[in-house]
Amino acid sequence: MARAAESQPPGAAGPVAGDRAVTTIRDVARAAGVGVGTVSRVLSGGARGAPATRARVEAAMAQLGYRPSATARALSQGRTHTLEVVVPLVTHHVYVEVLRGIETALADTDYAVVIRTVERAAARDRAFAALGQGGRADGVLVVSLAPTPELLERIAAARLPTVLVDAAHPDLPSVSVDHAAATAEAIRFLRDLGHDRIALVDEPGDHFAPAFAAERRRGFRMALGEANLAPRADYEIVTAGGPEGGVEAAAALLALPDPPTAVVVGSDTQAVGLLQEARRRGRHVPRDLSVVGYGDIEMSRHIGLTTVRVPVRELGRRGVEVLLAELAGSTEPAQIRLPTELMVRKTAGPSRGVEASRRRDGGA
Repeated sequence: MARAAESQPPGAAGPVAGDRAVTTIRDVARAAGVGVGTVSRVLSGGARGAPATRARVEAAMAQLGYRPSATARALSQGRTHTLEVVVPLVTHHVYVEVLRGIETALADTDYAVVIRTVERAAARDRAFAALGQGGRADGVLVVSLAPTPELLERIAAARLPTVLVDAAHPDLPSVSVDHAAATAEAIRFLRDLGHDRIALVDEPGDHFAPAFAAERRRGFRMALGEANLAPRADYEIVTAGGPEGGVEAAAALLALPDPPTAVVVGSDTQAVGLLQEARRRGRHVPRDLSVVGYGDIEMSRHIGLTTVRVPVRELGRRGVEVLLAELAGSTEPAQIRLPTELMVRKTAGPSRGVEASRRRDGGA
């Protein structure tokens, strides 16, 4: 179910402040004997031809101690200084990090953020349908969600500046990573270690960035093709996210007559479960099985997981930069691809054949 947690900008007027009623623009209008629209024009720098009216309004504001909120000023200028962010469940570490990047980028601005979290496709569609309603937001960041045709139509009709973060579409500005290239790099790394029985474990594609798993599979098969290795259906496991999915994948792969000697896993949390199950079954990591994760969450550094680092916080920060450029009038849609990095740690090593050859040759 969609939720909206609104962050009120500093100085925004509410119904009460402590035990004292907050002065509103209507109070100022009443005290100055003018309409609310006149007060708004004075606040925005208008009413230049009526100095006496401006003086009355300013005197009323001073007498009542009225301080216009950032939202009121922005609305008078046709801006709300509010951005909407549509994101999958914020409890997932990836989306928390993206939101941290967004917060960092907005720290020195007057912008507030409305966050809409979605869990299912229906909630995503409702969130997309509600974007920009009532002119409450100047722009939108859509995180890790593939844009629907309906969203594209809504953006075009409303002329609502929108940037995709950790997703891409040719018709919209975006900040993303190349998941196919990142996966192919991991496979080449394992090939350099002498592995030729390499498996891929990943989550199923769904409405949360459904292209990610497909991109990783494409990169996996591309790198196998470069090495003249034929893909094997039993070496491609699609399972649930989280450690439980990794446990299930390890059980399936290690029960094969010729199990893989290396596995690339679509998420670090799945990799944790796979490592646990492999060790439970008596496999030494990395001597018997090399494992490469994806994401580089904090836990990965503590357990020594070799993994692909995805700059998720940077995705959020750069997404804000692109959106602010759009709001400033940029007419060139940005399609930014951020680099990933393979973090080599303890869970990947030479295949047994290479290691044995090294020992025979007296190598390290």
